[in-house]
Amino acid sequence: MNKEEIIYLEKPVLQRPNLIVGFEGWPNAAEVSTFVLQHLIENLEAKRFASINGENFYQISSARPLAVIKEGRLIELRSGGNHFYYSTGLSSNDFILFQGVEPHLRWNAYAEILLSVAKEFGVSQIITIGGTYDYTPHTYPPVVTALFNNESLKEKILDAGIGLTEYTGPVSIHAFILEAAKKRGVKAISLWGHAPQYLHARNIKVIHAVLQKLNALVDMEMDLYELQQASEYFDQQVNQLVEQDPKLQEIISKLEEVYQHSGQQDPEHGGEEGTKEEKVVYIEAFLKKQEDEDKKEG
Repeated sequence: MNKEEIIYLEKPVLQRPNLIVGFEGWPNAAEVSTFVLQHLIENLEAKRFASINGENFYQISSARPLAVIKEGRLIELRSGGNHFYYSTGLSSNDFILFQGVEPHLRWNAYAEILLSVAKEFGVSQIITIGGTYDYTPHTYPPVVTALFNNESLKEKILDAGIGLTEYTGPVSIHAFILEAAKKRGVKAISLWGHAPQYLHARNIKVIHAVLQKLNALVDMEMDLYELQQASEYFDQQVNQLVEQDPKLQEIISKLEEVYQHSGQQDPEHGGEEGTKEEKVVYIEAFLKKQEDEDKKEG
């Protein structure tokens, strides 16, 4: 590995930290991955200490940098970052938090870079955070599942009330990280929040559920009260939206029926005929409108 692929600002002293990883891109349905990582960075008061040089991992035409231009002058050029943060003293454990963009190229090399940082700081376990769209109704508690790379982790996952993933199909960078960790003898879990496929927006309800399970896995004891309140508000707004759409009510009713009888909580199930309706609701504009109206009334 080229040493220039990791750029260090400092090298903190950490005690067997947990490494928690999240990505923008395909494994970030409902913004579960990016929001969970941002929430952790802010609430654990984490400080950035290193970055991955992403030049060799992305097709620039697919992940274009953003420009800030004012009065014809280029003020700033921004590109997606791959940054490591650390936190000590605000929890019973030390943490390394990694917030990145799923690479387009050289997945094995990218995973090896992550694992080299894990080795450098004596990481005790890795937990990747992902979000996926699923045929689950929003009227039921959010589904959170996990996969692992070491059999000793199975009981820990089940004790935390997390379902075990059943899946066959295309994978994300998460699977490569778990495999690279296994080769190096590092225990790793990939935690996934399942968002209803008919709601395309930042799903605070699912995000809250993922953070609850993460709390149980790593003993963070993070206060999630405000996020719980936001989750309940999100649920109210979604229900209000559904009340205005008879077709969506019909789809959700079918999903509920299948969900009740299948007993399955993974994307491979709950897909009986009549449930996979191509009905997607982009609710961000609706929620923003409701939020603005609530502010006016207040």
